[in-house]
Amino acid sequence: MCLCQLFLLAMCFYSVQGRHLCHPTNVTISAEKDECPICVTLITSICSGYCPTKESVYKSPLLSVYQHVCTYKEIRYETIRLPGCPAGVDSTYTYPVAVSCECNLCRMDYTDCTVQSIKPDFCIARRSSL
Repeated sequence: MCLCQLFLLAMCFYSVQGRHLCHPTNVTISAEKDECPICVTLITSICSGYCPTKESVYKSPLLSVYQHVCTYKEIRYETIRLPGCPAGVDSTYTYPVAVSCECNLCRMDYTDCTVQSIKPDFCIARRSSL
C-alpha cells in the first residue's frame, strides 16, 4: 500500500468518525388516506446513516459515476387499520419496516431517492396517535 493510499484511508476514517454508518433507526411516520378523516402517527424503523463514497480524480464522460446510499437490505411490511374511515372504504394502511440496511444503489421501487422530500410525519388530516 502506497503512502497516498494510506492517507486516503486515514481521511476516510476521519470523515466518518462521529457519524453513524448505514443502519436501521426508529422514526415517527404518518399514516393517512384521502378517504379517511384521521391521520395516525406511528413508529417504524427506516435505514439511515452515511455510506462511504469516492470521487474519481480523472473525469470522463465515458465513465459511469454512481453513488451508494443507505437503503433497505431486508424489509418487512406491517399493516394497521385507520380509524374513522367511512363504510366501504379500505381502512388498512401498510408500511415498511427496515430489518437490515446496506449501502447500495438507490432502488426507486421502494426508496425515496430525492434530495429533499416532505418529512415522514407530515399529515394533511387531523392527527391521532396509536
